[in-house]
Amino acid sequence: MRLLWLGLFTVSLLLAACGYTSRSQLRQNVNTIYVPIFDNLTYRRGLEFDLTNVLKNEILFRTRLKIVDKDHADSILYGSITDVKKLILLDAPKASLSEAAMVIIIDFSWVDLRTGRTIVDKKNITQQAEFSGKWKEDEGTAEREAFVDLAEKVINLLEERW
Repeated sequence: MRLLWLGLFTVSLLLAACGYTSRSQLRQNVNTIYVPIFDNLTYRRGLEFDLTNVLKNEILFRTRLKIVDKDHADSILYGSITDVKKLILLDAPKASLSEAAMVIIIDFSWVDLRTGRTIVDKKNITQQAEFSGKWKEDEGTAEREAFVDLAEKVINLLEERW
């Protein structure tokens, strides 16, 4: 029994020494966030609504932040979709094969509304998602996948640096 306790104590010391924590790495003094619809600087309309909704869901699922209206928020997350590209990866019409990718690029800023200070400011966050006609996927499928991956990247970038 003594050996078990010694082992648990050693493991907990090692985890503490390497900086591991199970708590959120978001700033502790920011509890609420307002997320307006992202700007869309591309020719593809409507993407800004889908990305914003996915991002809000990811914030609710992966962080302790509460999404509130602007008047009650500690912080605000501004963003823009700056580019959307479709890349042809494989085009073989005779074989009925086609594969392509959607590349979506965003910029965002997280600002503390109480101080006006920018907490995080990132440019050219890029995500690519492939789709295949063989699997009955289309641009919309790839866009949704890219939005989820972008939202995860944004959440990771909101966390405090070590």
